Amino acid sequence: MIPGLILLALLGAGWAPPTSDVKARALISGVSPAELAARLERDPSGTAEDLKALGLALTSADRDLGTASERYLLAAARERGQALARRGAWSRADVLGLVTLQLVDPERFASDEAFRTRVLGLLPRALDPDVTADLRGEVLAELNQVRGIDFAASEAVESAWGAARRRSADRRAPSDAADLVFDADVEGRLTASIYSLPSLFFDTATAEAFLRSVHAADPDRILLVLTDQPLLGALAPQAGALGVRLLDTYGRPYSPWPRDPFSLVRTADGAVRVLVRPNLQTGREEDAHLGPELVQNLPDEVDRAWGGRRGTTWAEAPVPFHNGQVLLTHDAAWVTLHTLEPRILALLGEDRVPVESFTAAAGIERYAAAARRAAGELGTLYGRPVRFVHPLIADAALLRRLGGGAGYDLDSLVTLLPREGGKLAALVADVSAGQDLLARLTPEDLESVRQGYGLEPAGAALAAALAAAQKTPGADGLDSFLDLTAEHLAAEGLEVRRLPLLSIPVSLLHERAGLTHREFLLTWNNVVVEVRGDVRGGVRAEGFASLLPRGDREAIQAFAALGTRLDLLKPLPRSVVLNGGYRCASNHVRSLGLPARGRALQRKLQRP
Repeated sequence: MIPGLILLALLGAGWAPPTSDVKARALISGVSPAELAARLERDPSGTAEDLKALGLALTSADRDLGTASERYLLAAARERGQALARRGAWSRADVLGLVTLQLVDPERFASDEAFRTRVLGLLPRALDPDVTADLRGEVLAELNQVRGIDFAASEAVESAWGAARRRSADRRAPSDAADLVFDADVEGRLTASIYSLPSLFFDTATAEAFLRSVHAADPDRILLVLTDQPLLGALAPQAGALGVRLLDTYGRPYSPWPRDPFSLVRTADGAVRVLVRPNLQTGREEDAHLGPELVQNLPDEVDRAWGGRRGTTWAEAPVPFHNGQVLLTHDAAWVTLHTLEPRILALLGEDRVPVESFTAAAGIERYAAAARRAAGELGTLYGRPVRFVHPLIADAALLRRLGGGAGYDLDSLVTLLPREGGKLAALVADVSAGQDLLARLTPEDLESVRQGYGLEPAGAALAAALAAAQKTPGADGLDSFLDLTAEHLAAEGLEVRRLPLLSIPVSLLHERAGLTHREFLLTWNNVVVEVRGDVRGGVRAEGFASLLPRGDREAIQAFAALGTRLDLLKPLPRSVVLNGGYRCASNHVRSLGLPARGRALQRKLQRP
């Protein structure tokens, strides 16, 4: 602080403090924090100018002024929050006004890193934790849409405001996968299922119908749903009847596909650990935080059942993975060449597949060597050797056939089922079988799929458009890849059957704004398998109904022929349109993944 006499001398010499400092001092000394907060409703634009001045003072070289501005801004923000809570009702404009007050100068917050860091340090104290949960939730949802507020910053605020059960940062474990065990996709009973149902993707009726069908199929299973307002509020009254525990994500922009970004694995003592992949997926970068979000919000009783005294932990995997591209059995991790592509390119120092080098044997061997190394790394992660569902690359002709499967997740194309004596069966998708299915559809089948996904036109015109979509060069390439896969798996000793696969052009969707992909698949392969003693044959699978009745009936028969009961659940059509089948849309804890004490508590939780 400049002493009064020195300040007068400087003013006499022609020096003047910055206008913003003068304005900030006048506000701090002449306007109470409560009065400034109340101005938000009367004069939003004038208050914004006041806040800009206070923001400049906050980062002033005059440390005393900065401290005074900090105290004043925090008092104003907390007063505003308390006033809205006392009122008991507020508009979105009220919430946005409070968020503006908390960010001080939103434009500067977004563009000025130093200012943003300063304000982020204040946010944990910018709301009284005693305000109503509804108001707190709406404020957090708005803050989480602001550029510059990442997961770590959001978690700090949520924790300070009493909105999070715990800090995931306190539960992070070392990134060492040596002692971790991945449950096989064909072992154990499903004891808990995790879903991500953002309100951006699903309405209440769709989400409720889906969850009701899961609960009806297995009433004892714990269902954990990561969601946000307004879906959370709409589902809350039904949560008990649906057997659902709702976990509020406060509007963080997660996708509906929790399968890909994290695995639920076991530590040496049988506790559950959430293993997060280190590789980001373009357009889904925020999903890197889905695993920590789950750990942060797990209900206490589930947290203890999974993690024991320490609670459930999470870690980042040492190598990249994509769970939609891996099928795990007890003794192998089954993949395609495309599963390994990101790591292969990193090893080669390439940003795209070097197709031009495949005209020479040396170029093919260079790519194959990188594939073998990547497979070894992935095998170390999964604790079992990697096996390919197709022949390894040997020449250009084989590479062309393998290229037909590029861009498709393995779990949408192949399903592995356990058989007696430790053997495996494989259901492999088949484009040709899809063409045959289309030829046998009734008008009622066509109308069902048309209404289910919002397709146009109708009737014979739709049938013709769907038939044409199965006969493109891309469909031919995929068909060749799938035939190659089926032949190879049979040669490896698996019992192989085929399932229809249909490609639906996005251009047939009535509502297709914002969609950039060309097609989505109707597949009966994207399912989750479990082994349980109360099912005839011991094996059960669950997946989305396709909304194509004949296809669903024939899929149930195909699974039954291999000793597996297939239960088809109410689908999430938006997920399917975006090429996310049921396996993509779910993640699970199996009975094998819990220590004895956890299994006992799990059984108690399943019967509230």
